[in-house]
Order: sequence, then structure tokens, then C-alpha cells
Amino acid sequence: MSQRISRHFVRVRDREVHYRRVGEGPPLVVFHVSPQTSAFVVPHFLPIADRFTIIGLDSPGFGGSDPLPMPFPTAADYGDAALEAMDALGVGRAAVYGAHTGAHIALELANRHPARCALLVLDGLSINTAAEARERLERYAPSFIPREDGSHLAWAWQHSRDQTLFAPWYLADQAHRLDSGVHDSEKIHDIVLSKMAATNYSVGYRAAFSHEPRRAVTEITVPAILLAREGDWRAELARKLEGLPGCVSFLDVTTANEVAKIGTAMAGMTADPIVPPPPPVTARPALYRSYRQRGEGQRLVRRGGAAEGLPLVLLHDAMGGSRLLDARMRLLGVRRPVIAIDIAGNADSDPLPAPDPGIAAFAADMLRTLDSEGMTRFDLYGEGLGAVLALAIARDAPTRVRKLVLDRPVLATDDERADLLANFAPAMPARWDGTHLITAWHMLRDGAMFWPWYRRTRAGVRWTEPEIEPVALQLRLIEWLKGKETYAAFARAALAAPAPPLLLAAHPALVLTGTDAIMAAYGQRAAAALPQAQLAVSRAAGDTVAIGTFLDHHP
Repeated sequence: MSQRISRHFVRVRDREVHYRRVGEGPPLVVFHVSPQTSAFVVPHFLPIADRFTIIGLDSPGFGGSDPLPMPFPTAADYGDAALEAMDALGVGRAAVYGAHTGAHIALELANRHPARCALLVLDGLSINTAAEARERLERYAPSFIPREDGSHLAWAWQHSRDQTLFAPWYLADQAHRLDSGVHDSEKIHDIVLSKMAATNYSVGYRAAFSHEPRRAVTEITVPAILLAREGDWRAELARKLEGLPGCVSFLDVTTANEVAKIGTAMAGMTADPIVPPPPPVTARPALYRSYRQRGEGQRLVRRGGAAEGLPLVLLHDAMGGSRLLDARMRLLGVRRPVIAIDIAGNADSDPLPAPDPGIAAFAADMLRTLDSEGMTRFDLYGEGLGAVLALAIARDAPTRVRKLVLDRPVLATDDERADLLANFAPAMPARWDGTHLITAWHMLRDGAMFWPWYRRTRAGVRWTEPEIEPVALQLRLIEWLKGKETYAAFARAALAAPAPPLLLAAHPALVLTGTDAIMAAYGQRAAAALPQAQLAVSRAAGDTVAIGTFLDHHP
């Protein structure tokens, strides 16, 4: 059977819950550590995916899951939310595993809904005194408010790094030193990104530290296992958890055999024999998300807007993702269906399999994704290098596109191309000290003030109001760095695309330029070459008034 992990969304009331799934057989529902996501825990269970269906839920407010409505949910609130997700997925009775914060959620799920829990596995359940809990609530999860200089990223990196060195991290002395080395830089990067992307990452820790596991453990009525790891903290657990019910046992594990031992323990459980296929995501007027399978990869799709009318497809710029178009989608979706897709290799979409695809490959991939969404004819919007992809789609499928909107298009000239290809989209490996995050921050910030971002001289100044508000900049940074290892393929394909063949589109087109002369020159060249183009100047990208007027009224 395939060991490919797939990603999905399921609707629970008014929330979208993101989850990962792999395997076949009885269900094992797993809950992750804060502030991480199911991406950190589901791959761990691949060795037993030939016998069990592994379902990893992103906790509310983490990863791709919407938050709960209350500002400070408890472990019980998270447990009830997990039950609702299981209901929506058709999972009746399952084994349940939770790590650290996830252990508190799993414990509450099992205690509050024991009929749904065939086996409970608690990994790293934190047990604090009242004084320790108060201290951790106050100190463990500081805020990382975006700052103009990006220094919050350096602070988040050190915080995440020190969590691997000290327990708790803020007591950085020998007495609290962990018997371990520092995590791999890529893993620390992913943890920092998870913190930045979470609605409020501290609420997960708050739920764990305000929980009362001593009481909760004594109330367990289902078969349960407490994992005891090498370094042996079983004695400490036994001391803190006096009066354990007879259904609770310890399981000694090492890193090498942990999953195998859990799989053996699960063999005799009375869980559902199979799990239904992932339920389809149904349409609704508000924006909603789904994934489409493309070969071995998936594409993230955002949809919403009116039920009737010709759809508008929106393509994001390089170093970004479709989430950055949400505000535009809401405004333009009042009169028409709207759809935006993370371009392959960007944000939450997997890359194309070819090592160096051209713009035609990205256009074909986008058209196949639109086919799967039932989009046979549409209007098409593209921003920046996304406008290059829009032109390629119009060229390759001319009868499917009615109108084009090119918002600050970037069509490299022959003189610019070699320089842009060499410098515009560099590799972004995680560095041991986290300085790649500061580099990325200033790349985006400088890109709003210079063109290209690396030409930081008077000749490169964009004389316009810079869009560098820290919260908005951080949102773009997160979407970019989700695909930091694969984003460059699309940027290179768009920059390498020769302009003349793309500018033969006979569609009615609106070309929006900014007020700065450098970027306006691209738009002016495009408008002059396109036979049915009109040119307009807008102060900011996504001028929804101009776009809506053009789509509704222009012949």
C-alpha cells in the first residue's frame, strides 16, 4: 500500500479543521505538541501505517485549523473539539495518542468520551505543582509581536532552540539542562514557523499548564499506557501519579522501538475495523479550503464568493501564497465565484516533479487543477510574477479565459533576465543561528522599496508608499517560507519566460501599474503590446474597484 501522507480539511460547525492521513485499518488519532502541527507527529507512525489508519489533527488555532471561539480554551475544550472532528470524519472508536500538550487533549477526550477511545497512549504528559503551573503560565510562552527590524524572529529562534536545551527553557542553568543536543536547524525553523503561523500559540501551552492531570489520570476508565522513555522518568511519574487505576500501565520505550511497541499494544484493541474515506469539502459563500491531488502531490485551493456568475481565478505573486489574496477574494466574490490556488511549490502546494519546469508546465498544472474544480471558463487575475502565469494560461488555453487582469506584471526584458535569474530567488536553507529568517524578512521588506529587492541603490528606488507594515509583512513571510525549498522553481520559470510570445493574447485585459516608474514600465510595455488592453494606475496592489468595474462592465 502507499505510504503517502495526504492532507485534508473537514468542516466542524463554522470551523475548518486541517488533518493529515496515512494508512489503512483501524484508526489511530494523534495529537501534536504545541506549537507544532500534525506534520511533526504523523510521519512518526509510518512504520505501522500498513496496519492502521493514522489521522493527525491540527489542534484548533494551529497549522491549518481554525481556532475555537473562546479566547483561552481548556484541555477539555480541545478534547470536545477533537470529538467533533472525529464525528465529521466518521471515526467512531479509535486508539488515541497525544504528545506533551497533545497528551492533555487525548486524556480529556478519553475521560469525557470513553466510548470513543479504544486505547489511550500518553507521551510526555506534563505534571506540575501549583507553583510550577503558575510560573509556566506566566513565563513559558512569550509573545513574538512583529517588529520593523525583524528582531522578533531572532528572539523566536532562540526561544525555540533553548526549548531543546533546558526544561523549562527560561531556567538556563546546569540544573535544568536537558541530556540532548540542539535540534536540526530545519526542525527549529519549522517550529518557529509554526509559532508565527498559529492564531495565538500560547493558548496551547496555557491549556496544558492549567490542566490537572493528577486528577484526570485517576479518572481514566479505558485501557491506557504511559510511555516511559530511556533516561527513565517512570519513577518520577509514579511518584507524581499516585493511585493509578488498574487500566493504566507503563510501557518502556526507546526511540528505536516506540512505534513498534505502540503498534503491538494496539493489536488487541476493540476499535473500528476501518475508517471511511475523507469526506468531500462542500461549498459555502465564505472562503473555504480544500486540496486537489495532482500526481504524487497536492494543491491547496481556496474558494468562495457568489454561487452564480463567471468565476474569477486569482494567481498570487512569487514569494507568497493564495492566502495573501483573501481580502481581494472577499470583495470580488460579492458578485461572482472566486478561486485562488497555491502555485505548485509555493505555500501549501507540493512542487512539480520536474527539476526545472518552464512556465508552460506551471500553466498546464494550474489548468488541470482548475479542471478538477469544474472551471471550464473563467476570468483570470495575476499579480507580479503571477501575471506571467496568467498570460501563459491565456496563451495555452485561449478559449477558457474571457478577461485578463494583470496587476503590476513583471515581464523581464532580455537585458534583465540573466541578472534576475541569478539573484532574485536564492536558496533559503535554515542556518544554525536562525539568521536566514532575518535575511528573508529584509528581502521582502526591501522588495517593497527597491526593484529588484537586491538592487538597494538610488537607481533601484521605487518612489511609492512602501507596503512594509510588520504584521502584513510577517503574513507574507510565513506563506513564502512554507515553501522555501521549492518556491524558486516558479520564480525562475516566470522570470525566464520570454515576453513576446506571452503578449499575443487577444483577450480584453486590464493592466494595473503602481505609481513608481520602475514597476510602471513593465505594465506600460504589456499594455502597449496587448491588442485589447487598457492601462490604469493604482496606489496598491489589488485595486478591487478597478478590477470589479472592468470585469462587470468592460466589453
